[in-house]
Amino acid sequence: MRMRIQKATNSWREHLIGSGQRNSMKIPQKHILVVESDDNSVEMLRLYLGHFMYRVTAADTCGECLQLARIKRVDLYLLGDGCEDGDTFELCRNIRALDSNTPIIFCSADASRADRRQGMSAGAQAYLAKPCELEELRRTIRRLIAGALARGVGAGAA
Repeated sequence: MRMRIQKATNSWREHLIGSGQRNSMKIPQKHILVVESDDNSVEMLRLYLGHFMYRVTAADTCGECLQLARIKRVDLYLLGDGCEDGDTFELCRNIRALDSNTPIIFCSADASRADRRQGMSAGAQAYLAKPCELEELRRTIRRLIAGALARGVGAGAA
């Protein structure tokens, strides 16, 4: 009986989300801090991820990201390209110094084997090459946030 109720609840939730009524339900949004200097990329991520109930906060510099990381609890960091004020690998290490558990994804056009190795050794859990499929990005985000929540990590775990 319990499984039938859960199945019906999930079906109803999917129906509401699909019909554009997602805000009427109190489904907590997962919070993603995106570091990306390209405004078009940020807006595309906001629209796409917002459709799947993710709240996106954007920073266009390493300094702004670190400032936000100190004051906001997030469920995931998404590090892009082209920060004018620093190196994103160093940014990743600095985030890890502040927060050793929240997942980090690199999404970068610099996707050589050495770049990937450097990103993972700096503390990221995933490294996607641009241009990446949005569905692949969403699946990676969902998987990493679910794993972090299972471990009691992230804004949603509080």
